[in-house]
Amino acid sequence: MAELDDHLDYEYGKKPLSLNTRNGYSSKKVKGSNGEMEIKVPRDRDGSFEPQIVKKHEKDISNIENQIISMYGRGMTTRDISAHIQDIYGFGLSESTVSKITNKILPTIEEWRQKTN
Repeated sequence: MAELDDHLDYEYGKKPLSLNTRNGYSSKKVKGSNGEMEIKVPRDRDGSFEPQIVKKHEKDISNIENQIISMYGRGMTTRDISAHIQDIYGFGLSESTVSKITNKILPTIEEWRQKTN
């Protein structure tokens, strides 16, 4: 959802800035570090949204998930994480998108921190 917020340039519950708005979700099964799970992939009305973190047809998310959790857990700034994702995966994530993602996975990050201490 954070990626779609960034793509549409407005957050859920706020007033849209253009005619292209949210259009529900599609379900997708992916394999993460904790096994298989179903995720909801947001859609936009004009179909221009291309997810970057979990790309279309991608099924294994454990690597990206672990990278973001690890970098954030080690105290990297959102700017550093954004630059690192660009270097590793070849696409950019804005600092605000990284921040929104890390805020949504804070419980997982805290669990990871407890395991590494």
